[in-house]
Formats: sequence, structure tokens, C-alpha cells
Amino acid sequence: MKLNVFKMVEDSRNTDEENYRIGQRIACDGHYGTICYVGAVDDTVGIWLGIDWDNPARGKHNGTHHNKEYFKTLHPTSGSFVRPGKVKSGISCVEAIKNRYGYVDDALAGVDRENISKLRKEINAPFLEMVGFSKVNRKQSNFNQLSIVSVREECVSTSGGPGNLGELFPNIQELDLSKNLINSWVTVGDICSQLTRLDRLDLSENVIPTDEGLNHLNGAFSNVTQLAIAHMNYTWRDVEACTLVFPVLRTLSVPFNKASILETPINNPYLLRLRTLTLEGNSICNWDEILKLGCLDSLESLNVNSNEIERINFPCDSEEDKTKAFPALRQLLLSSNLIHQWSSITELEKLQNLSDLKFRDNPVLKAESPETARQLIIARISGLKVLNSTEIPVTERRDAEHDYMKLFAKEWLQLSENCDTARREFLRAHPRFPRLVEQYGGPEIINSKADEMKSDVITVEFVSMNEASQGKSVKRKVLNEMEVQKLTGIAQRLFKIGGKIPILSFVQSKLSKEEIPLDKPLQQLKYYSIQNGDRVLVRW
Repeated sequence: MKLNVFKMVEDSRNTDEENYRIGQRIACDGHYGTICYVGAVDDTVGIWLGIDWDNPARGKHNGTHHNKEYFKTLHPTSGSFVRPGKVKSGISCVEAIKNRYGYVDDALAGVDRENISKLRKEINAPFLEMVGFSKVNRKQSNFNQLSIVSVREECVSTSGGPGNLGELFPNIQELDLSKNLINSWVTVGDICSQLTRLDRLDLSENVIPTDEGLNHLNGAFSNVTQLAIAHMNYTWRDVEACTLVFPVLRTLSVPFNKASILETPINNPYLLRLRTLTLEGNSICNWDEILKLGCLDSLESLNVNSNEIERINFPCDSEEDKTKAFPALRQLLLSSNLIHQWSSITELEKLQNLSDLKFRDNPVLKAESPETARQLIIARISGLKVLNSTEIPVTERRDAEHDYMKLFAKEWLQLSENCDTARREFLRAHPRFPRLVEQYGGPEIINSKADEMKSDVITVEFVSMNEASQGKSVKRKVLNEMEVQKLTGIAQRLFKIGGKIPILSFVQSKLSKEEIPLDKPLQQLKYYSIQNGDRVLVRW
């Protein structure tokens, strides 16, 4: 009997070792990791798996146990040993889709009878019937009609039987394979080569090395135009390597990777055809790295949010020249960087077709109110039509440019034709100024003394009179030469009321408490004698 028991243990060891391999991805209690060791551990019985966890906090050591190194980990505390029976080693993509979109062919469509019994008692309906469940379930699981499929976190590790995906799901156009147990581009190719209509693919949060398997995937992604590979620890070289098998790629999303150092894609013709590129959260510090992609002649949208860019500069022969980089770029996302000088905003005027800019949470904005910062950005970039997802009306652009001219009028008027250095410095900082002078005429200094200049700016309190947010108030500095229609736009943004046109009135802080309607959109605030401390009431 003992011999039989030992033989059973030995057979179990052999089976475990055959079922698991180094580099295999596994899941355990909601955590993901990579097998780095399969075998015995000193002073223990049976087979263990040495796991390097994606989350370093999940492990206990670096692969060393009792001073013996069994495997190496990426982090000092990301390793641990677990028994094979505790981990999930993955299922096929076919199984995953069936599990998520399949059905149970009975009257209750798989709904637990005990739960139905409890529900009947809770709502005092002993004759409750689950009518239509099976019919609805069958409709939802009509596999050949599926076009958008998500099997995120379904432990997918293989494609399934040869040809099964294509036979069962011939019309899939969008496939989300994110956060699964796929560890090879060969597996990705096996899946996608069967889906002849596949257009959009998401592989984010998988661990898939790019040093093997890619050379044999020609034709596997022949129709895929959109690819997402977020949170995969990819460098730019990894990105270039895997995109070489996507011949018709137009949209590439690689946020939160390790692509901090970029390369000009001279050896990857497919990248040159990109229209949309997302590089958010890649710790890019130097704008020169971004300029390496300036040869992407078809690129229309570039997202570099949440990086560490401090300044923007386009090399040009003169300050008024347009850059040859990014000739088709219309949309640029630059929020949450480290840009601290207005000269970087001025540089964006050199882009030939920029019309949509997102620019929030940068240090340069902290010294200005949101309204003033918005005006300064609009005035510096002539082609801008949308800023931070809000359209720029013609009147707002005109007001922004007028205020911009007033702000720097004194410097402009003091320039001497005999001082070329000062003139060059001013035009480097304000290259649009001469054109604005041509458009609107020469600027005038309203007051010469600093204290009189300050008197042109007043502080008013915007107060919501809407039922949902009644009493909410925000103080803002405004020019007393501002028109009422511009004040209306400020109120819209402050209280986020969208396209609704608010009705404004004001109450004087030092005189009568009677409401005075601001009913002439083209009149300036000084027409109404609005003073410091007055309250603007907003209704919509």
C-alpha cells in the first residue's frame, strides 16, 4: 500500500510539472503573476510554483528561500511560492467568450432555483414566473452576430481549437483581451488571424514579450486599424517591434508604459501612417523626444497628457515661421505636465493646423485666474477653435485678443526702432502682436500709473440662483470694460451649465440692494457702474 501511495504522489508531481512551465502567466485570488520556477523546495513535500507577482506587495521575497535562490524577481518583494492547485492557468478565448456571452438552455436560463424561491418569499409572490428569460438569453448568445466582444479578466491564455473562433464568431470587429494570461504574440496571432473582420484590438495589461514570435505573424492583423497596449511595461522599441505586424494601423494607444525615450520611426512604415497616437503617462521629460515623431505626416491627434514635459520648442528659421513637424496635427493634449512658461504656449502657434488643445494642470496656469489663462492661450494661438473641450466663439477670440493687446501695450509702445535687441526679444515672446496691430489698430495705454492700471480690474462675486446649486458663489477678477456677453460666457463655465444662456443681474454692495438686470449684451460693465465687491446673480 505504501508503494502505491508513493507512486500516486510521484505521478502527481510529474503531472504538476508537465502542466506548468517557466514564463507562464497565472492568476490567484485576483492577482496576476508569472511562473519563474516549478519544482521542489527544500524541507517541504510536493511541487511548488515560484511566482513573480505583478504587484510587488503581493509577494514576500525576491525568489530566495532559506538563503537559496530558486528564481529572480523584478522587485525585492514580488516573489512567493504557491501550490499548483491554488492558481488559475487560463482558458481558451473560445471558452471565455462562451462563458461571458453563452446561455444555459433551460426554462430559467441558468438562474438558480433557490434564489428564485427566496425572491418569491421576499416579495410574497408564490406564483412568480421567470417568463422570457430563456428567450432573451438565446438572443444575447447568438454568437455569429457578435461584433463587439470583451473578455477582460477572463483568464484567457490560448486561442482554442484550430478555426473554432472564426467558425463561432465570424463577425467580431472589436475585441478586448485586456488583463488576461496571454504571454506570447503567437497566441495573439492565433486568435486574431481567425477573425477576418477584426478592426479594433485591446491587449492592455498583459505581459507579452516582444523578443519572440513576431516574425511569424505576417497577415494575422491585416485588418486591425486600432490597437491599445496600455500598462505593458513597453519601451518605444517594443512598440515599434510589435506594430511592424499591423500594416493598416491608424490609431495607436500606448499609455502608461516605459516609452520615455522615443525614436524616429524610419524603419517602420506602418507608424508613418498613424492618425491618432496616445503617449499619456510615459514619463517623457524632453520635448525633443516628441519632435522625433514630427515626421508622422498623417498624425491628426497626439495625446501626451501626464508626462513630465517642461517646455515646448519648435526649431524654425524665424519666430513667425510655421514648423514642418506634425503638418496634419489638429488636436494636441498637453494636460498634467510641468510646463511653466508662456513661451511654450507661444511655440504652439508654429503648428500649421492646430485647432483643438487640452491644456490643464500645468504650473504656468497657477499664477492666473482660469478666465485670464484661457484668454492668454486663445490670443497666442490664432487657429485655435476648441480649448479644453469648449468651443471658442468669434466674440471670445476678439475679446481675448483685445485684452492681450492691452496687457502688453506699454511694452509695445516703448519699443524703439534703434534697439533691435529689445524688439527681437518682444517679438520672440509675442510673435502675433504685429498682426494683431494690423487687424485691430495700435494699442493704447488706458492709464499710465500702476495704481490707475489696477483700477481697470474689479472683483465681482458670481452667485448661483439656480435651485440645484442656490447660494454657490465664486469670486473672479474682470475688466470693467468687459462686455456683458463675455460675462455671460464666464458664468456658463463657472457653473458648468453647458449650452444654456444664463440671465444675469447684479446687486451693488455699497448702495441699494435692488437687482439691476444686465440686459444689454454688447454694453460694457462700466456702463452699469459695476464696482468692486458687487454680486452678479446667475439664473438659468
